[in-house]
Amino acid sequence: MKEVQEIIRVFKHRRDEPLALATLVRVQGSSYRQPGARMLITSDRSTVGALSGEARARVVHPLPWTETFESYADGAVPPGWINAVAGHYAVTTLDGQKVLQKAPDESIFQRGRMFIGPVDWSNYTFDADVRVATKRRQMGDIGITAQRYTLVLYGNSQELKLEPWEPEVKRTVTVPFTWKADTWYHLRLRVENMPDGKVRARGKAWPVGDTEPAQWTIDKVDEIGNRQGAPGVFAFAQFGAYVDNIKIVANQ
Repeated sequence: MKEVQEIIRVFKHRRDEPLALATLVRVQGSSYRQPGARMLITSDRSTVGALSGEARARVVHPLPWTETFESYADGAVPPGWINAVAGHYAVTTLDGQKVLQKAPDESIFQRGRMFIGPVDWSNYTFDADVRVATKRRQMGDIGITAQRYTLVLYGNSQELKLEPWEPEVKRTVTVPFTWKADTWYHLRLRVENMPDGKVRARGKAWPVGDTEPAQWTIDKVDEIGNRQGAPGVFAFAQFGAYVDNIKIVANQ
């Protein structure tokens, strides 16, 4: 009541100048003010009453998109990256360069997916450098996702897998792949929608600094393909994992 009386008092005193009255008419979810609450705004931007609001916005880079993390301070989390905070991802300095680290974690959050783009993207290629740590002869798993297909380096089993959906083992392609912990590897995943409704997904991996293999390591045509999906990162890394030099481009 005192708030309404003060609004009326100021209105009468300054009625000859431009004024605006904001009224809350509807709320959704939790709110500290209820419908009917008001705030008077004067020409000099002073206010009487209390109304405030907030909006959640996500900024998505257009393609092509390159991220080296060099512009971030240690401990920063790239804004708008889904599950990055919950997954314990943050920028750190490793061997003198900025990288994105999934921190060592022995909780349920040692395994998870992070997404970095809109869910309606399709027909694009995702490149990234990846690396995992090791301890007690246990290696983590690390991979990248494009259009709901994930190309994963599995550490303990020494395999490279292309998974359209992890539980759907019949559609998964697995090849032996020998790789080492504490060493950078480059992953490339290209996904293309085909005119007949099928989807072609191709992936390859090689040590950073080596010559790129001429052929795709895995080449899969999916009869019931995933036609769109966000890019992302998958990690199952109890002792930590790293990602760097992300590049996402539209297929030509």
